[in-house]
This record gives sequence, structure tokens and C-alpha cells, in this order.
Amino acid sequence: MFVRLGEPGSIFAWYQKLIDPLPEWLWRPVGGCEMCFTGQCLFWYYLITHWGNYNIVNHLFYPSAGIFLVVIYGFIYDKLTE
Repeated sequence: MFVRLGEPGSIFAWYQKLIDPLPEWLWRPVGGCEMCFTGQCLFWYYLITHWGNYNIVNHLFYPSAGIFLVVIYGFIYDKLTE
């Protein structure tokens, strides 16, 4: 929802204006694309918080599940704001 709240007139519109000049390969994971941003956040969050008990399967599943939920939340958000 962080990226959706960056639409013009929303609370995080200032952040979207801040990252707009960045090249696309950097713009997407820092907040330009909701799926890319979620994947990056969850990828690094899992790596940092589970370093002592690391499992590659869980590490790949964690961001994937988050991206899947973002797609569902986006669908719900679109239906509610029609």
C-alpha cells in the first residue's frame, strides 16, 4: 500500500516525486513498483532477521508470498476505489 499511497494527492506523493528522476532499474525496487518494492523489502528483511537460522527455501518463499499478497491487495484496492 506504500506505493499506492504515493499517487498524486496521497500522503506519500512527496516520496514518489523524490524517486521519479531515478533510472528505472533503481526506481522500481525503491518504491516505483509495488511488487518490486515488496520483494526487495521482504528479501532483505528475511536475510537480516534469519541469518543464524538461514533456509534457502524459506528465503525464496517469503518474498514470493509477499508479492502474491500485494497482487491480491491491489485487486481489492482497485475494486474499492472504482
